[in-house]
Amino acid sequence: MLFSLLVAHFDQGLHSLVMHHAGLAYVVIFAVVFLQIGVLPFFFLPSNPFLFVCGTLCAAGDLSLTVVLPLLLPAAWLGSLSGYGLGKTVGYAFFVRYLGWPKADQLERTHHFYDKYGAVGLLFCNYLPVIRTLAPFLAGMTRMQVGTFARSTGLGSVIWVSGCVMTGYFFGNIPIVQRHLGLFALGGLALVIVIFLANRLFRVLKKH
Repeated sequence: MLFSLLVAHFDQGLHSLVMHHAGLAYVVIFAVVFLQIGVLPFFFLPSNPFLFVCGTLCAAGDLSLTVVLPLLLPAAWLGSLSGYGLGKTVGYAFFVRYLGWPKADQLERTHHFYDKYGAVGLLFCNYLPVIRTLAPFLAGMTRMQVGTFARSTGLGSVIWVSGCVMTGYFFGNIPIVQRHLGLFALGGLALVIVIFLANRLFRVLKKH
């Protein structure tokens, strides 16, 4: 009952959990973030708005911000590492060796794609439902360099968790924000990408 409430109406479910089982709430939010990134079957778990609601509850004093941020940052990063590990072991053995998919040349192209663009893509993929679960798994399956993967997903976890939680902390009680969580999350992602691309363009122009 509680699990279905958290999935379907996570704002009400999380608030109810915090009110009745405050200590357990921290375990649950860690698990939700870890599982939705690190284990493929849990791709459906709530994400951006869920973190936003965590921030809102912190602002209301129902949760502690000094616990939530240090808890969810490693949850997201460890989830990415878990997805990578599962992709590299289980995913490679089942899809590549057993099913023969993708073919060797396709796998090689995907590997080169991840090596070239994966570091940037992994910075922002946590904002995108389903993609946040698939990206680490495919990175592991295609044998992306683990050091690059770990650095990129670590920074990506900081951007995603701190961005969503702190937005909820500062703006979560504004009615228009509550009604349009998805749009504000996408707007925040677009802003981050624009800043990143502008910085890259500035560096390129500076070299010339």
